[in-house]
Amino acid sequence: MKLGIKLIMISLGVVCLFQTSQAQIQQGSFGYYNDALRYSQLQNFGTARFSALAGSGSALGGDISSAIYNPAGLGVFNRSQFTFTPGFSTLQTEGNSFGTINKDEATKFTIANLGVVINFNKGDLVPGTFRGGSLAVTYNRINDFNRNVLSSGFNGNNSIIDNMLQQADGFFPEELNGIAQTGYDHYIINPDPNDETLYHSPVLGFPTQTETLRTKGYTDQVNIAYGTNFDDKIYLGAGMGITSSSYTNSRIYTESFTNEPLKSFTIDERLELNGTGVNFNIGAIIRPMDALRVGLSYTSPTYNNFNEEGDNIYVSDWNNYDVSNFRNNQGNRIILEDTVLNRLETATDIFVSTFNLRTPSKLNAGLAFFFNKNGFITADIEHLNYANANISSNDFFTGPDNATIENIYNSVTNIKLGGEYRYEMFRFRLGYANYGDPYKSNFDGVELDRSRKIVSGGLGINMGKYFFDLALVNTKYDQSFRSYRMAVLEDSPLTIIKHNFTNAKLTFGLNF
Repeated sequence: MKLGIKLIMISLGVVCLFQTSQAQIQQGSFGYYNDALRYSQLQNFGTARFSALAGSGSALGGDISSAIYNPAGLGVFNRSQFTFTPGFSTLQTEGNSFGTINKDEATKFTIANLGVVINFNKGDLVPGTFRGGSLAVTYNRINDFNRNVLSSGFNGNNSIIDNMLQQADGFFPEELNGIAQTGYDHYIINPDPNDETLYHSPVLGFPTQTETLRTKGYTDQVNIAYGTNFDDKIYLGAGMGITSSSYTNSRIYTESFTNEPLKSFTIDERLELNGTGVNFNIGAIIRPMDALRVGLSYTSPTYNNFNEEGDNIYVSDWNNYDVSNFRNNQGNRIILEDTVLNRLETATDIFVSTFNLRTPSKLNAGLAFFFNKNGFITADIEHLNYANANISSNDFFTGPDNATIENIYNSVTNIKLGGEYRYEMFRFRLGYANYGDPYKSNFDGVELDRSRKIVSGGLGINMGKYFFDLALVNTKYDQSFRSYRMAVLEDSPLTIIKHNFTNAKLTFGLNF
């Protein structure tokens, strides 16, 4: 199960990229509150048309993306359609630690969208208010976890060794766990022969600290949805989504010393998660007049089941250090055994675990105003509460993690705006969105705006039977993390990461 590695990670205060101040983390949390946010925050997804509008299309309809945004929009179709959308993305990161800026980048080619809509509308001569509907089967990549982050700088205040000493203080060697036990196993911290609850280290200098984070993975969603048309005035729809997720995280943390018995100490962490989930959505679009559409949709929580495994490797590289030279102020030896330290390597057992995650539900309202055949403007408001996420498992007690979720996460209102101008067969699109900060104020002891700003644009060519859409989407946001946690939070090394995510999509569409 996951408890072993989670205890080590919590003792360090390091759990992937998202971390909190000690007062906000419930005692006994294993870090699953980070998983809750990862799978609750979705990226701009769908066809190039919807992406160019920054996702502000819940009241529009007539796009295959309606299956996941608002299934009522499928009722707007008056013919069948097939779409295929490849995409290319690049994420640039800029880590600032100890005043040193380090840049990194990750790129990825994906299939962003694929789907078909089968239209069952009645003919114009068939009487009745019910005008038929459309069935859609779609695939969308709704999250991409590819990210490379580099943080490096000289820490003239403390070392992870100080964290080991703080956690070991007051405990006998056989009572140690987490990073304190690792330090003891590697002779980095050692008990005083006269008081085994008091620890010393032969390493007294300050290190250069380097941390690399490499994450890969995705969440894909397949939707089956149906939308109906009543008298071209009211559109109703419902659907089901099935998700598939994969996530890997590699973290390598190294402290390098000069003129010390210890050359370097390295932590190599690996974590893999795979899971599936299911959700449901319903929606309505009302057209009170030809120029106006009003949309409302609800997406249920996604009920996920995850399997995970991982391990940690610890390496200490010593300068052929004779432990007999390690003595206290009175000249007495601290380590009584006779050995010369070179390279030491230990590893945790490979852990496996299973847990369930329920993400928050979402409520979305939208407006679309049409300027005859010349184009439209559209706006969406989306509300969700990240604090409503919930973890459950038969492998461990989830109460502390769920309490932490309530402590650190906020409810947010996301705002999306978009517009399209039409000239003959050409379509010109712009969009903007602001996704609210999911964290409560002073998260991680830092006043940092972690909201996401999206600017998008695109071009479309509609040739009747065929159409092509191009979109370019830029997303910027900031995050922070601490490599380990000292008793005083402000003493813990802090890295601020700026993210600049650019995504290009090209949709090919066929009407039939």
